[in-house]
Amino acid sequence: MNTKKFLKKMTIEDKAKILCGTGPFSIGGFESAAGPVPELAMQDGGTGLNHQHFFQRLMKEPPKDINPVEGMHVFFNYYEPDKLTESEKEIRAGFNKKITEFRGGIDAAPGCYPPGIFLASTWDPKTVCETGKALGMEASVYRIGVLLGTPNCNILREPVNGRFFEGYSEDPFLAKTLAPEMCKGVESMGVSSNVKHFACNNLEINRTNIDELVSMRALREIYFPAFEACCKVASTLMSAYPKINGVHCHENPWLLKKVLRDEWGYKGVAMTDWDSCNGSTGDAEAAGQDIFMPGPWDSSDIVKAVEDGRLPVKDLDTAALRVLELIDRFSSVKAPEGLTTSKYKKAGDKAAYNAAKEGIVMLKNNGSMPLKKTSKVVFFGPDRFQDSGWGSAEVKTDRTTCLSEELGKILGSKKVLRDDIEAFRKGATAIVIETVDSGESADRPDLKMSRKTVATIKKLAKDKGKGKICLILNVPGPVELEGLEKKVDSVFAVFYPGMMGGKAMADIMTGAVNPSGALPCTFPVRYEDTPAYLCYPDNLTCNYGEGIYVGYRGYMKRGIKPLFPFGYGLSYSEFAVNSILGTRKGNKFSVTFNIGNKSKTDGKTVVQLYASKRKARTTRAPVELIGFAKPLIRAGEEAEVKISFDKDELSYFDEEIGKFLIEGGTYDLFLGLNGCEDLIPAGSIYIADGSPELKCGPSWKVNQIVKEKALTDALKKDCETIGMPFEGLMEMARWFPHQTFAEASKEPEKFKEFLRACKEFKEE
Repeated sequence: MNTKKFLKKMTIEDKAKILCGTGPFSIGGFESAAGPVPELAMQDGGTGLNHQHFFQRLMKEPPKDINPVEGMHVFFNYYEPDKLTESEKEIRAGFNKKITEFRGGIDAAPGCYPPGIFLASTWDPKTVCETGKALGMEASVYRIGVLLGTPNCNILREPVNGRFFEGYSEDPFLAKTLAPEMCKGVESMGVSSNVKHFACNNLEINRTNIDELVSMRALREIYFPAFEACCKVASTLMSAYPKINGVHCHENPWLLKKVLRDEWGYKGVAMTDWDSCNGSTGDAEAAGQDIFMPGPWDSSDIVKAVEDGRLPVKDLDTAALRVLELIDRFSSVKAPEGLTTSKYKKAGDKAAYNAAKEGIVMLKNNGSMPLKKTSKVVFFGPDRFQDSGWGSAEVKTDRTTCLSEELGKILGSKKVLRDDIEAFRKGATAIVIETVDSGESADRPDLKMSRKTVATIKKLAKDKGKGKICLILNVPGPVELEGLEKKVDSVFAVFYPGMMGGKAMADIMTGAVNPSGALPCTFPVRYEDTPAYLCYPDNLTCNYGEGIYVGYRGYMKRGIKPLFPFGYGLSYSEFAVNSILGTRKGNKFSVTFNIGNKSKTDGKTVVQLYASKRKARTTRAPVELIGFAKPLIRAGEEAEVKISFDKDELSYFDEEIGKFLIEGGTYDLFLGLNGCEDLIPAGSIYIADGSPELKCGPSWKVNQIVKEKALTDALKKDCETIGMPFEGLMEMARWFPHQTFAEASKEPEKFKEFLRACKEFKEE
């Protein structure tokens, strides 16, 4: 399609209509003055195909020849046919035939893949990209042109957030490094990725009208970087429900035009979240929104906005052209050539398994893992994981793996027991899975574990004999362990691991796979320790009072020790670092070092590089992540590893000047093999070429100058020379500390000794 020629033939009404959803998960699909506009299908799919949404699209209207009650029962138990009656099985068979035909002969359930928090636990860009490819492949089979929520890169700020598990990390560097890989993977399969929710969709409470008060510095340093990185790849972006500083995201011209388009140069399409626009569609369009969902969405106010001048025709044309180009690129998406049911399942299973084995985090091991081939295990409680959260991230499938069954395949089914306290006392390993449900539309009330799990572990610990206890956290995010970590022998975090979580966990527990995941978020001792604890809203306003001190930044700044720090994760191997060397080439810095594996087991480790500004002149976190690597080190061997970073990673956002700046001076570097709380000094670098706006001189504030003896000594000499009382200048520093020297002195050029000292001044 020649989109520009097509656009010229469209009427104002046609252009307005193309910007509005025509179905619950589609745009286009109508006749225009320029000709037929193809339909473009969208669907939630950040963790796999959403069952409900697909049925809505496929059936459009409930079949009239099916009993509604039976139809709903089939829908909810589609992948558990044993729960269906004979007549319901016949209904299911009819559905399945229609679905298989729709998928071009692929007769297999969709896959369920790990969400953002789990993918970030892999600390592996390649794994995230491969997961994106698998999701893109699935979308192509289901003829989905835009796969929504690929990725959700909202920062993991508040751990009780119902959708915490969908985001990637509490750290902006980790999030901005990994999240774009999801976009790359999806787009490589000819499907549009969709980054959401722009921005600060960090709570579910009152999500459609809550006003989030966020400092500009926090927005720029913490909440925006992952979105900016994704916008270099993603063809679509979804705006968020909340207001930011008084303005809804979907009608915020500063957000959608100045930041997204003018500063970041985003060329893709911006769409609303579903039903988020409850004001004027025309005004929201003028503010920079492109598409309004879901359909059927009334386009009349867009037409009216053009007629009464609220929406310039040029802006309408720009948005309509963007949407036309999106439809032209992705409306005719097709499955890869030669894809069969077997290949479809194999590709999906492989991607899901690789992600699961890379992302499971071992939090404690006193030597009880891996299990020996002769070991017995006893399940007390559930024997399988909840693979996904609910809401738009929920996936229904029959391809899931069960931990007890997978352990049975390895150890032998007779060695996998249930509720056998005697076998436990005699030396079997008790497995207790703590599952916490979470999802869209509601936040968790707290970070507590279930009372049943707590009671079970306490009971086992009291009467364990020779037994060992393994606690597996099948959770959406951090939980309070209430001291239980001291009563058990091993702890694993699997979050929501996707359909291959059971198999990957079994392989890790039996030693076929060496755990290598690391936490992308902090686990607190208590919920009250979390940086945003006092800021949880009880009404329609949420003050992001912790500012830039999100996650580990907040714990370290306040000196609060977490239970498990950001970046923490254990291995069956033992690693050591030596021969650290730093180099610089232009604005690129590198830290090279050797890592040795002192164990008899091959293993991967997540090595993190942190920077800390020595004598910072602005408030900074004690350390900030600026790079990482995840090398594989063979048993008994050593390998050279190099982590590079750009000078810009040392910058901070200056609200007064309105841009990112780099302080001159010394930055200490640290390597972390076990998170941000256990750091190894890795030398330092000196930045002589900091931002000119921060250069020592008359633009410095008085309270900065009085802290430097060389500058105050020079001022004292100048005061004696020109006959000004030095004490008066110091008093001014007391009462007007934030005045610049130029403002305070009126004639800074008279202070020649001071200007000389400024020129010679060297930042520490």
